[in-house]
Amino acid sequence: MPTSGRSYVCNAHAMGKPCPAPASAMRARIEEYVYREWVGAVSSADVDAGDPLMIAVAERWAALVAPEETEETQEAPGAVKAAEAAVERLANDRAKGLYDGAMGKYFPRLVAEAEETLREAQERADALSGNHVDLTMFDDANMLEEAWEAAGLPMRRDLLRVAIEKIMVTQAVRRGAPFDGDARCDIEWATPEAE
Repeated sequence: MPTSGRSYVCNAHAMGKPCPAPASAMRARIEEYVYREWVGAVSSADVDAGDPLMIAVAERWAALVAPEETEETQEAPGAVKAAEAAVERLANDRAKGLYDGAMGKYFPRLVAEAEETLREAQERADALSGNHVDLTMFDDANMLEEAWEAAGLPMRRDLLRVAIEKIMVTQAVRRGAPFDGDARCDIEWATPEAE
């Protein structure tokens, strides 16, 4: 829903396209509702219990605040598997007789190189697995509210996006009806990437 004046409005309706139930909502009302729902849901999600919402928040927050480290962390297990596969290939080739005869003199060097690559990949993966994103503010409603107050509009949007996948807003029961967020807003909370 784009903004139009003091309201959010149905995008299709705003563009002059047909919409069976064009919705609009006052910006101040819907933003306050979404903010309260967000603070409540995020601060009550249990970090230690592995709450799916908090796992999603952690994944998205890490990607937001440390994108390079997040990408490296995701790639590290693949590098370990590739190095393990290379060592296994050497062993299988040796068993098939590929390194019999003249090729045999190269086998010890190739094994040493493959094992060194595996060791380095494993060390890298171990080092990166120790990198944890700080989720302290998401575990405490007061800290979360303070972070919100200190944030500019782009960061506020990012903070909402770490926990919210999308929000569907429906039409009011009648024109001019007071805003009822529980009745009109359906918030789809973020889920972990692994699911």
